Amino acid sequence: MEKRIVFLRIVLALMIFILAGRLFYIQVVKYNFYSEKAMEQRIKSFKISEKRGDIYDRNMIPFTDRDYKEYVFAIPKMINDKKRAAEILSEITEISSEKIREDLKRNKDYIRYEIRRDVDFSLPVGIFKLELPQRYSSNSLARHVIGYLGDKKMGLEESFDEVLATDASDSIAVFTDGSRNDYIKGLGVKIQTVHDKVFGVKTTLDYHIQKVVEDVLDRRRIEGAAVVLEVKTGNILAMASRPNFDQNRIEDYLKSSNEEFINKAVSGYPPGSIFKIIVAAAALESGKVSLEDTFYCSGSYDINGVVFHDFKGESHGLINIVKGFAVSCNTTFIRIGEITGAKSILDMARKFGIEKDDGLPIPEQIGRLPKLSDTYGAGIGNLSIGQGEVLMTPLQAADIVATIANDGIRNVPRLVEAVVDEKGEEVKRFPPRESYRVLESNTAKILRYMMRQVVVDPEGTGKRAETFCKSAGKTGSAEVNKELNIYHAWFVGFVPYENPKYSIAVFVKNGDTGGIKAAPIFKEIAEEIIKY
Repeated sequence: MEKRIVFLRIVLALMIFILAGRLFYIQVVKYNFYSEKAMEQRIKSFKISEKRGDIYDRNMIPFTDRDYKEYVFAIPKMINDKKRAAEILSEITEISSEKIREDLKRNKDYIRYEIRRDVDFSLPVGIFKLELPQRYSSNSLARHVIGYLGDKKMGLEESFDEVLATDASDSIAVFTDGSRNDYIKGLGVKIQTVHDKVFGVKTTLDYHIQKVVEDVLDRRRIEGAAVVLEVKTGNILAMASRPNFDQNRIEDYLKSSNEEFINKAVSGYPPGSIFKIIVAAAALESGKVSLEDTFYCSGSYDINGVVFHDFKGESHGLINIVKGFAVSCNTTFIRIGEITGAKSILDMARKFGIEKDDGLPIPEQIGRLPKLSDTYGAGIGNLSIGQGEVLMTPLQAADIVATIANDGIRNVPRLVEAVVDEKGEEVKRFPPRESYRVLESNTAKILRYMMRQVVVDPEGTGKRAETFCKSAGKTGSAEVNKELNIYHAWFVGFVPYENPKYSIAVFVKNGDTGGIKAAPIFKEIAEEIIKY
Protein backbone atom coordinates (compact mmCIF):
# COMPACT_ATOMS: atom_id res chain seq x y z
CA MET A 1 0.00 0.00 0.00
CA GLU A 2 2.81 2.45 0.89
CA LYS A 3 4.54 1.72 -2.42
CA ARG A 4 1.32 2.48 -4.34
CA ILE A 5 0.89 5.77 -2.51
CA VAL A 6 4.48 6.79 -3.29
CA PHE A 7 3.98 5.85 -6.96
CA LEU A 8 0.76 7.90 -7.20
CA ARG A 9 2.48 10.88 -5.57
CA ILE A 10 5.30 10.69 -8.12
CA VAL A 11 2.85 10.42 -11.04
CA LEU A 12 0.79 13.33 -9.68
CA ALA A 13 3.93 15.43 -9.21
CA LEU A 14 5.03 14.72 -12.77
CA MET A 15 1.60 15.66 -14.13
CA ILE A 16 1.62 18.93 -12.18
CA PHE A 17 5.17 19.65 -13.40
CA ILE A 18 4.20 18.96 -17.02
CA LEU A 19 1.06 21.09 -16.71
CA ALA A 20 3.06 23.94 -15.17
CA GLY A 21 5.62 23.67 -17.96
CA ARG A 22 2.89 23.75 -20.58
CA LEU A 23 1.31 26.82 -19.00
CA PHE A 24 4.73 28.53 -18.87
CA TYR A 25 5.29 27.70 -22.57
CA ILE A 26 1.90 29.08 -23.59
CA GLN A 27 1.89 32.18 -21.36
CA VAL A 28 5.56 33.16 -21.60
CA VAL A 29 7.35 31.53 -24.51
CA LYS A 30 4.44 31.73 -27.01
CA TYR A 31 2.86 34.84 -25.54
CA ASN A 32 3.27 36.99 -28.65
CA PHE A 33 2.06 34.23 -30.97
CA TYR A 34 -1.17 33.55 -29.08
CA SER A 35 -1.74 37.26 -28.45
CA GLU A 36 -1.62 37.87 -32.18
CA LYS A 37 -3.94 34.92 -32.80
CA ALA A 38 -6.42 36.26 -30.26
CA MET A 39 -6.18 39.73 -31.78
CA GLU A 40 -6.69 38.35 -35.29
CA GLN A 41 -10.05 36.98 -34.20
CA ARG A 42 -11.11 40.56 -33.53
CA ILE A 43 -9.54 42.11 -36.64
CA LYS A 44 -10.99 42.51 -40.10
CA SER A 45 -8.43 43.14 -42.85
CA PHE A 46 -8.75 44.76 -46.28
CA LYS A 47 -5.92 44.23 -48.76
CA ILE A 48 -4.81 47.58 -50.22
CA SER A 49 -1.68 46.66 -52.18
CA GLU A 50 0.30 43.65 -53.32
CA LYS A 51 4.06 43.53 -53.08
CA ARG A 52 6.09 42.67 -56.18
CA GLY A 53 9.80 42.16 -56.63
CA ASP A 54 11.82 45.03 -58.07
CA ILE A 55 13.85 45.17 -61.28
CA TYR A 56 17.33 46.58 -60.67
CA ASP A 57 20.31 47.83 -62.63
CA ARG A 58 23.75 46.20 -62.24
CA ASN A 59 24.46 48.30 -59.13
CA MET A 60 21.12 47.39 -57.49
CA ILE A 61 19.53 50.76 -58.31
CA PRO A 62 15.81 50.02 -58.83
CA PHE A 63 13.96 50.81 -62.04
CA THR A 64 10.62 50.03 -60.36
CA ASP A 65 8.91 51.21 -57.15
CA ARG A 66 11.15 54.27 -57.00
CA ASP A 67 8.46 56.78 -56.06
CA TYR A 68 5.71 56.89 -53.46
CA LYS A 69 2.32 58.56 -53.74
CA GLU A 70 0.25 59.68 -50.77
CA TYR A 71 -3.38 58.57 -50.51
CA VAL A 72 -6.19 59.23 -48.06
CA PHE A 73 -8.29 56.26 -46.96
CA ALA A 74 -11.83 56.44 -45.56
CA ILE A 75 -13.61 53.56 -43.79
CA PRO A 76 -17.34 54.43 -43.99
CA LYS A 77 -18.43 52.23 -41.05
CA MET A 78 -16.06 54.08 -38.73
CA ILE A 79 -17.27 57.56 -39.69
CA ASN A 80 -20.12 59.11 -37.66
CA ASP A 81 -20.44 62.52 -39.32
CA LYS A 82 -20.28 61.67 -43.03
CA LYS A 83 -21.16 65.20 -44.12
CA ARG A 84 -18.18 66.68 -42.29
CA ALA A 85 -15.96 63.82 -43.47
CA ALA A 86 -16.97 64.51 -47.07
CA GLU A 87 -16.06 68.19 -46.69
CA ILE A 88 -12.63 67.30 -45.29
CA LEU A 89 -11.97 64.73 -48.00
CA SER A 90 -13.08 67.19 -50.66
CA GLU A 91 -10.53 69.71 -49.45
CA ILE A 92 -7.76 67.10 -49.55
CA THR A 93 -8.67 65.42 -52.84
CA GLU A 94 -10.26 68.34 -54.75
CA ILE A 95 -13.22 66.06 -55.51
CA SER A 96 -16.70 67.46 -54.89
CA SER A 97 -18.10 66.78 -51.42
CA GLU A 98 -21.36 65.55 -53.02
CA LYS A 99 -19.48 62.86 -54.94
CA ILE A 100 -17.61 61.80 -51.80
CA ARG A 101 -20.81 61.67 -49.73
CA GLU A 102 -22.27 59.32 -52.32
CA ASP A 103 -19.14 57.15 -52.06
CA LEU A 104 -19.41 57.05 -48.26
CA LYS A 105 -23.02 55.86 -48.45
CA ARG A 106 -22.07 52.83 -50.52
CA ASN A 107 -21.47 49.52 -48.83
CA LYS A 108 -17.68 49.49 -49.27
CA ASP A 109 -15.04 48.37 -46.79
CA TYR A 110 -12.87 51.36 -47.63
CA ILE A 111 -12.50 54.16 -50.18
CA ARG A 112 -9.16 55.44 -51.47
CA TYR A 113 -8.44 58.85 -52.98
CA GLU A 114 -5.23 60.39 -54.27
CA ILE A 115 -4.17 63.40 -52.18
CA ARG A 116 -4.12 66.56 -54.28
CA ARG A 117 -3.57 69.08 -51.48
CA ASP A 118 -2.05 68.53 -48.06
CA VAL A 119 -3.69 69.94 -44.93
CA ASP A 120 -2.31 70.45 -41.43
CA PHE A 121 -5.46 69.75 -39.38
CA SER A 122 -6.11 66.38 -37.73
CA LEU A 123 -8.34 63.87 -39.48
CA PRO A 124 -11.44 62.37 -37.82
CA VAL A 125 -11.72 58.71 -36.85
CA GLY A 126 -12.05 56.49 -39.89
CA ILE A 127 -9.90 58.69 -42.18
CA PHE A 128 -6.11 58.36 -42.46
CA LYS A 129 -3.23 58.98 -44.86
CA LEU A 130 -0.86 56.39 -46.25
CA GLU A 131 2.03 56.42 -48.75
CA LEU A 132 2.08 53.58 -51.27
CA PRO A 133 4.86 52.69 -53.74
CA GLN A 134 4.19 53.39 -57.40
CA ARG A 135 5.34 50.61 -59.72
CA TYR A 136 6.10 53.09 -62.49
CA SER A 137 6.84 56.79 -62.14
CA SER A 138 6.46 59.59 -64.65
CA ASN A 139 10.23 59.62 -65.29
CA SER A 140 10.93 55.87 -65.18
CA LEU A 141 13.69 54.56 -67.44
CA ALA A 142 14.15 51.57 -69.77
CA ARG A 143 10.42 51.18 -70.32
CA HIS A 144 10.78 48.98 -73.41
CA VAL A 145 13.00 46.63 -71.40
CA ILE A 146 11.13 46.69 -68.07
CA GLY A 147 7.73 46.49 -69.79
CA TYR A 148 4.49 46.83 -67.86
CA LEU A 149 1.82 44.99 -65.89
CA GLY A 150 -1.87 44.77 -66.73
CA ASP A 151 -4.28 42.56 -68.60
CA LYS A 152 -1.31 41.93 -70.86
CA LYS A 153 2.32 42.01 -69.78
CA MET A 154 5.44 43.01 -71.65
CA GLY A 155 9.21 42.96 -71.23
CA LEU A 156 10.94 41.67 -68.11
CA GLU A 157 7.69 42.07 -66.18
CA GLU A 158 6.32 39.28 -68.36
CA SER A 159 9.45 37.14 -68.69
CA PHE A 160 10.07 37.06 -64.92
CA ASP A 161 6.46 37.28 -63.75
CA GLU A 162 6.68 34.08 -61.70
CA VAL A 163 9.83 35.36 -59.98
CA LEU A 164 8.53 38.86 -59.25
CA ALA A 165 5.02 37.86 -58.14
CA THR A 166 4.61 37.15 -54.40
CA ASP A 167 1.91 36.54 -51.79
CA ALA A 168 3.15 39.47 -49.71
CA SER A 169 0.73 42.38 -49.29
CA ASP A 170 -0.24 45.41 -47.18
CA SER A 171 -3.67 45.49 -45.54
CA ILE A 172 -5.78 47.83 -43.42
CA ALA A 173 -6.61 46.15 -40.09
CA VAL A 174 -9.82 47.28 -38.34
CA PHE A 175 -10.72 46.16 -34.80
CA THR A 176 -14.19 44.66 -34.36
CA ASP A 177 -16.39 43.58 -31.46
CA GLY A 178 -16.80 39.91 -30.55
CA SER A 179 -19.52 39.40 -33.12
CA ARG A 180 -17.33 41.02 -35.85
CA ASN A 181 -20.36 43.00 -36.95
CA ASP A 182 -19.25 46.40 -35.72
CA TYR A 183 -15.97 48.29 -35.74
CA ILE A 184 -14.49 49.51 -32.46
CA LYS A 185 -13.84 53.12 -33.40
CA GLY A 186 -11.74 54.00 -30.38
CA LEU A 187 -8.98 51.57 -31.35
CA GLY A 188 -8.54 53.08 -34.81
CA VAL A 189 -6.79 51.14 -37.58
CA LYS A 190 -3.35 49.77 -38.26
CA ILE A 191 -1.41 48.65 -41.33
CA GLN A 192 -0.56 44.98 -41.53
CA THR A 193 2.10 43.53 -43.81
CA VAL A 194 1.85 39.89 -44.77
CA HIS A 195 5.47 38.85 -45.11
CA ASP A 196 6.74 36.58 -47.83
CA LYS A 197 10.00 36.15 -49.66
CA VAL A 198 10.26 38.81 -52.35
CA PHE A 199 12.68 38.25 -55.21
CA GLY A 200 13.88 40.78 -57.74
CA VAL A 201 15.71 40.74 -61.06
CA LYS A 202 19.19 42.25 -61.42
CA THR A 203 19.87 43.38 -64.98
CA THR A 204 23.13 44.35 -66.71
CA LEU A 205 21.78 47.84 -67.40
CA ASP A 206 23.49 50.82 -65.79
CA TYR A 207 20.90 53.29 -64.47
CA HIS A 208 23.07 56.36 -65.08
CA ILE A 209 24.17 55.34 -68.59
CA GLN A 210 20.56 54.48 -69.44
CA LYS A 211 19.52 57.96 -68.30
CA VAL A 212 22.21 59.61 -70.42
CA VAL A 213 21.05 57.74 -73.54
CA GLU A 214 17.37 58.52 -72.99
CA ASP A 215 18.04 62.18 -72.19
CA VAL A 216 20.00 62.59 -75.43
CA LEU A 217 17.30 60.92 -77.54
CA ASP A 218 14.60 63.05 -75.91
CA ARG A 219 16.51 66.32 -76.27
CA ARG A 220 17.01 65.65 -79.96
CA ARG A 221 13.44 64.34 -80.40
CA ILE A 222 14.65 61.19 -82.08
CA GLU A 223 12.46 58.41 -83.45
CA GLY A 224 14.74 55.41 -83.32
CA ALA A 225 16.96 53.61 -80.84
CA ALA A 226 20.34 53.53 -79.13
CA VAL A 227 22.26 50.69 -77.49
CA VAL A 228 25.40 50.72 -75.33
CA LEU A 229 27.42 47.52 -74.77
CA GLU A 230 30.36 46.90 -72.47
CA VAL A 231 33.12 45.77 -74.82
CA LYS A 232 34.91 43.40 -72.43
CA THR A 233 31.77 41.54 -71.28
CA GLY A 234 29.00 41.98 -73.86
CA ASN A 235 26.73 43.27 -71.08
CA ILE A 236 23.96 45.57 -72.30
CA LEU A 237 24.45 48.80 -70.33
CA ALA A 238 21.69 50.81 -72.00
CA MET A 239 18.85 50.12 -74.43
CA ALA A 240 16.41 52.85 -75.41
CA SER A 241 13.72 53.14 -78.05
CA ARG A 242 11.63 56.09 -79.19
CA PRO A 243 8.82 57.07 -79.24
CA ASN A 244 8.28 56.13 -75.61
CA PHE A 245 5.08 55.22 -73.74
CA ASP A 246 3.57 55.83 -70.29
CA GLN A 247 3.46 52.57 -68.32
CA ASN A 248 0.52 53.86 -66.27
CA ARG A 249 -1.61 54.66 -69.35
CA ILE A 250 -1.19 51.66 -71.63
CA GLU A 251 -4.74 51.92 -72.97
CA ASP A 252 -3.91 55.28 -74.59
CA TYR A 253 -1.64 53.57 -77.12
CA LEU A 254 -3.64 50.50 -78.06
CA LYS A 255 -4.98 52.11 -81.24
CA SER A 256 -1.90 54.23 -81.95
CA SER A 257 0.08 53.84 -85.18
CA ASN A 258 3.19 55.57 -83.81
CA GLU A 259 4.92 52.33 -82.76
CA GLU A 260 5.24 53.30 -79.09
CA PHE A 261 5.32 49.65 -77.98
CA ILE A 262 7.92 48.57 -80.55
CA ASN A 263 11.40 48.20 -79.10
CA LYS A 264 13.39 49.46 -82.07
CA ALA A 265 16.66 48.47 -80.38
CA VAL A 266 15.84 44.80 -81.11
CA SER A 267 13.90 45.29 -84.36
CA GLY A 268 15.40 44.68 -87.78
CA TYR A 269 16.08 47.51 -90.25
CA PRO A 270 18.16 47.86 -93.45
CA PRO A 271 21.69 48.62 -92.19
CA GLY A 272 22.94 50.49 -95.22
CA SER A 273 26.66 51.21 -95.18
CA ILE A 274 27.33 49.94 -91.65
CA PHE A 275 27.14 46.50 -93.31
CA LYS A 276 30.40 47.42 -95.05
CA ILE A 277 32.08 46.51 -91.74
CA ILE A 278 31.14 42.88 -92.40
CA VAL A 279 32.11 43.08 -96.08
CA ALA A 280 35.52 44.50 -95.13
CA ALA A 281 35.96 41.86 -92.44
CA ALA A 282 35.22 39.05 -94.90
CA ALA A 283 37.49 40.55 -97.56
CA LEU A 284 40.46 41.02 -95.23
CA GLU A 285 40.00 37.78 -93.29
CA SER A 286 39.83 35.71 -96.49
CA GLY A 287 42.92 37.44 -97.89
CA LYS A 288 41.12 38.23 -101.14
CA VAL A 289 41.62 41.97 -100.63
CA SER A 290 44.64 43.69 -99.11
CA LEU A 291 45.34 47.25 -98.00
CA GLU A 292 47.53 47.74 -101.09
CA ASP A 293 44.77 46.89 -103.59
CA THR A 294 43.28 49.90 -105.37
CA PHE A 295 39.92 50.49 -107.01
CA TYR A 296 38.75 53.25 -109.32
CA CYS A 297 35.52 54.98 -108.32
CA SER A 298 33.75 56.78 -111.13
CA GLY A 299 30.62 57.46 -109.07
CA SER A 300 28.56 54.59 -110.52
CA TYR A 301 28.83 50.89 -111.29
CA ASP A 302 26.78 48.73 -113.66
CA ILE A 303 25.96 45.08 -112.92
CA ASN A 304 23.88 43.38 -115.61
CA GLY A 305 22.08 46.62 -116.41
CA VAL A 306 21.48 47.60 -112.78
CA VAL A 307 23.37 50.81 -112.02
CA PHE A 308 24.55 51.52 -108.46
CA HIS A 309 25.56 55.05 -107.51
CA ASP A 310 27.69 56.62 -104.86
CA PHE A 311 26.01 59.19 -102.65
CA LYS A 312 25.01 62.11 -104.90
CA GLY A 313 26.96 60.40 -107.72
CA GLU A 314 30.31 61.75 -106.55
CA SER A 315 33.51 60.17 -107.84
CA HIS A 316 36.37 59.27 -105.48
CA GLY A 317 38.94 58.31 -108.11
CA LEU A 318 41.65 55.76 -107.31
CA ILE A 319 41.29 54.54 -103.69
CA ASN A 320 42.05 51.54 -101.50
CA ILE A 321 39.77 49.72 -99.03
CA VAL A 322 40.71 52.06 -96.14
CA LYS A 323 39.82 55.21 -98.05
CA GLY A 324 36.75 53.56 -99.56
CA PHE A 325 35.59 52.68 -96.05
CA ALA A 326 36.24 56.19 -94.71
CA VAL A 327 34.26 57.91 -97.47
CA SER A 328 31.74 55.03 -97.66
CA CYS A 329 32.25 54.48 -101.38
CA ASN A 330 29.49 52.21 -102.70
CA THR A 331 31.13 51.33 -106.02
CA THR A 332 34.40 50.35 -104.32
CA PHE A 333 32.64 48.06 -101.87
CA ILE A 334 30.51 46.46 -104.54
CA ARG A 335 33.73 45.51 -106.34
CA ILE A 336 35.21 44.28 -103.05
CA GLY A 337 32.04 42.24 -102.56
CA GLU A 338 32.39 40.68 -106.00
CA ILE A 339 36.01 39.75 -105.31
CA THR A 340 35.28 38.38 -101.84
CA GLY A 341 32.19 36.44 -102.86
CA ALA A 342 28.71 36.46 -101.38
CA LYS A 343 29.23 33.18 -99.51
CA SER A 344 32.20 34.53 -97.56
CA ILE A 345 30.27 37.69 -96.71
CA LEU A 346 27.19 35.77 -95.55
CA ASP A 347 29.31 33.34 -93.53
CA MET A 348 31.06 36.27 -91.83
CA ALA A 349 27.72 37.93 -91.04
CA ARG A 350 26.52 34.74 -89.37
CA LYS A 351 29.75 34.47 -87.35
CA PHE A 352 29.03 37.99 -86.06
CA GLY A 353 25.62 36.79 -84.85
CA ILE A 354 23.25 37.89 -87.59
CA GLU A 355 20.41 35.34 -87.83
CA LYS A 356 21.38 33.96 -84.39
CA ASP A 357 19.05 33.88 -81.39
CA ASP A 358 21.04 34.97 -78.34
CA GLY A 359 18.29 34.05 -75.89
CA LEU A 360 17.51 37.48 -74.45
CA PRO A 361 14.59 37.47 -71.97
CA ILE A 362 12.70 40.00 -74.10
CA PRO A 363 11.32 39.59 -77.65
CA GLU A 364 14.09 40.14 -80.19
CA GLN A 365 14.32 39.92 -83.95
CA ILE A 366 17.38 38.04 -85.12
CA GLY A 367 18.25 39.92 -88.28
CA ARG A 368 17.96 38.68 -91.84
CA LEU A 369 20.31 37.80 -94.67
CA PRO A 370 19.47 36.98 -98.31
CA LYS A 371 19.69 33.48 -99.69
CA LEU A 372 22.88 32.81 -101.62
CA SER A 373 20.81 32.49 -104.80
CA ASP A 374 19.52 36.03 -104.27
CA THR A 375 23.07 37.42 -104.40
CA TYR A 376 23.77 36.42 -107.99
CA GLY A 377 24.13 39.20 -110.54
CA ALA A 378 23.02 42.56 -109.17
CA GLY A 379 22.21 40.91 -105.83
CA ILE A 380 25.88 41.12 -104.81
CA GLY A 381 25.61 44.87 -105.19
CA ASN A 382 22.77 45.16 -102.70
CA LEU A 383 24.51 42.81 -100.26
CA SER A 384 27.80 44.74 -100.41
CA ILE A 385 26.17 48.02 -99.38
CA GLY A 386 23.65 46.63 -96.87
CA GLN A 387 20.52 47.04 -98.96
CA GLY A 388 17.94 44.63 -100.34
CA GLU A 389 17.06 41.68 -98.10
CA VAL A 390 19.56 42.53 -95.35
CA LEU A 391 18.10 43.49 -91.95
CA MET A 392 19.97 44.20 -88.71
CA THR A 393 18.95 45.36 -85.26
CA PRO A 394 20.72 48.21 -83.41
CA LEU A 395 21.70 45.66 -80.74
CA GLN A 396 23.34 43.46 -83.38
CA ALA A 397 25.13 46.50 -84.83
CA ALA A 398 26.54 47.38 -81.40
CA ASP A 399 27.51 43.72 -80.93
CA ILE A 400 29.48 43.66 -84.22
CA VAL A 401 31.42 46.76 -83.20
CA ALA A 402 32.05 45.38 -79.71
CA THR A 403 33.51 42.21 -81.25
CA ILE A 404 35.94 44.23 -83.37
CA ALA A 405 36.85 46.46 -80.40
CA ASN A 406 37.41 43.29 -78.31
CA ASP A 407 40.17 42.09 -80.63
CA GLY A 408 37.84 39.89 -82.68
CA ILE A 409 36.29 37.92 -79.80
CA ARG A 410 32.51 37.99 -79.53
CA ASN A 411 30.92 38.20 -76.10
CA VAL A 412 27.26 37.24 -76.56
CA PRO A 413 25.09 40.17 -75.37
CA ARG A 414 23.52 39.67 -71.94
CA LEU A 415 20.66 41.57 -70.29
CA VAL A 416 20.01 39.83 -66.94
CA GLU A 417 22.63 38.90 -64.34
CA ALA A 418 20.68 37.21 -61.56
CA VAL A 419 17.57 36.74 -59.46
CA VAL A 420 18.19 38.43 -56.09
CA ASP A 421 16.51 38.61 -52.70
CA GLU A 422 15.56 41.81 -50.87
CA LYS A 423 19.10 42.14 -49.50
CA GLY A 424 20.59 41.96 -52.97
CA GLU A 425 22.01 38.48 -52.46
CA GLU A 426 22.02 36.39 -55.64
CA VAL A 427 19.57 33.49 -55.53
CA LYS A 428 20.04 32.36 -59.11
CA ARG A 429 22.75 33.57 -61.46
CA PHE A 430 22.56 33.72 -65.25
CA PRO A 431 26.17 33.34 -66.42
CA PRO A 432 27.23 34.78 -69.77
CA ARG A 433 27.27 32.50 -72.77
CA GLU A 434 30.61 31.23 -73.95
CA SER A 435 32.63 33.74 -75.96
CA TYR A 436 34.16 32.79 -79.30
CA ARG A 437 36.57 34.23 -81.84
CA VAL A 438 35.06 35.76 -84.97
CA LEU A 439 38.15 37.46 -86.45
CA GLU A 440 41.88 37.06 -86.24
CA SER A 441 43.46 39.65 -83.98
CA ASN A 442 45.27 41.38 -86.85
CA THR A 443 42.07 41.67 -88.91
CA ALA A 444 40.27 43.25 -85.94
CA LYS A 445 43.18 45.68 -85.51
CA ILE A 446 42.96 46.76 -89.16
CA LEU A 447 39.19 47.22 -88.90
CA ARG A 448 39.61 49.40 -85.80
CA TYR A 449 42.08 51.54 -87.75
CA MET A 450 39.65 51.79 -90.67
CA MET A 451 36.83 52.82 -88.32
CA ARG A 452 39.10 55.50 -86.86
CA GLN A 453 39.70 56.89 -90.36
CA VAL A 454 35.93 57.31 -90.81
CA VAL A 455 36.12 59.91 -88.03
CA VAL A 456 39.51 61.61 -88.68
CA ASP A 457 39.87 61.53 -92.48
CA PRO A 458 39.14 65.02 -93.89
CA GLU A 459 36.63 63.40 -96.25
CA GLY A 460 35.40 60.84 -93.73
CA THR A 461 31.65 60.48 -93.32
CA GLY A 462 31.83 60.28 -89.50
CA LYS A 463 33.68 63.49 -88.59
CA ARG A 464 30.78 64.62 -86.39
CA ALA A 465 31.30 61.57 -84.16
CA GLU A 466 34.75 62.56 -82.92
CA THR A 467 35.05 62.87 -79.12
CA PHE A 468 37.61 64.21 -76.66
CA CYS A 469 38.68 60.59 -75.95
CA LYS A 470 38.97 59.67 -79.66
CA SER A 471 36.27 57.57 -81.28
CA ALA A 472 35.95 55.16 -84.18
CA GLY A 473 32.96 53.91 -86.11
CA LYS A 474 30.97 53.71 -89.31
CA THR A 475 28.11 55.70 -90.76
CA GLY A 476 25.12 54.21 -92.53
CA SER A 477 22.37 55.74 -94.64
CA ALA A 478 19.88 53.04 -95.59
CA GLU A 479 17.73 54.15 -98.50
CA VAL A 480 14.01 53.97 -97.68
CA ASN A 481 12.47 56.13 -100.41
CA LYS A 482 14.76 57.37 -103.17
CA GLU A 483 12.18 59.74 -104.68
CA LEU A 484 11.47 61.43 -101.33
CA ASN A 485 15.14 61.28 -100.25
CA ILE A 486 14.31 59.38 -97.03
CA TYR A 487 16.99 57.36 -95.23
CA HIS A 488 17.44 55.45 -92.00
CA ALA A 489 20.45 57.06 -90.37
CA TRP A 490 23.04 54.92 -88.53
CA PHE A 491 26.24 55.42 -86.63
CA VAL A 492 27.95 52.55 -84.86
CA GLY A 493 31.27 52.87 -83.09
CA PHE A 494 33.35 52.50 -79.95
CA VAL A 495 35.16 54.68 -77.41
CA PRO A 496 37.87 55.30 -76.40
CA TYR A 497 39.86 54.37 -79.48
CA GLU A 498 43.06 53.41 -77.62
CA ASN A 499 41.40 51.24 -74.96
CA PRO A 500 37.85 50.43 -76.09
CA LYS A 501 35.30 50.35 -73.28
CA TYR A 502 31.90 51.07 -74.82
CA SER A 503 30.30 50.04 -78.10
CA ILE A 504 27.43 52.31 -79.14
CA ALA A 505 24.85 51.98 -81.90
CA VAL A 506 22.58 54.87 -82.87
CA PHE A 507 19.65 54.35 -85.25
CA VAL A 508 17.37 57.16 -86.45
CA LYS A 509 14.32 56.00 -88.34
CA ASN A 510 13.51 58.03 -91.45
CA GLY A 511 16.21 60.48 -90.48
CA ASP A 512 18.91 62.02 -92.65
CA THR A 513 22.27 60.53 -93.55
CA GLY A 514 24.18 58.75 -90.81
CA GLY A 515 26.98 61.30 -90.75
CA ILE A 516 24.60 64.23 -90.32
CA LYS A 517 21.92 62.80 -88.04
CA ALA A 518 23.31 59.81 -86.11
CA ALA A 519 27.00 60.68 -85.68
CA PRO A 520 26.37 63.76 -83.46
CA ILE A 521 24.08 61.69 -81.24
CA PHE A 522 26.84 59.09 -80.87
CA LYS A 523 29.28 61.85 -79.90
CA GLU A 524 26.95 63.27 -77.25
CA ILE A 525 26.19 59.88 -75.70
CA ALA A 526 29.83 58.78 -75.78
CA GLU A 527 31.20 61.89 -74.13
CA GLU A 528 28.58 61.84 -71.38
CA ILE A 529 29.12 58.20 -70.43
CA ILE A 530 32.92 58.50 -70.61
CA LYS A 531 32.70 61.37 -68.11
CA TYR A 532 30.47 59.23 -65.90
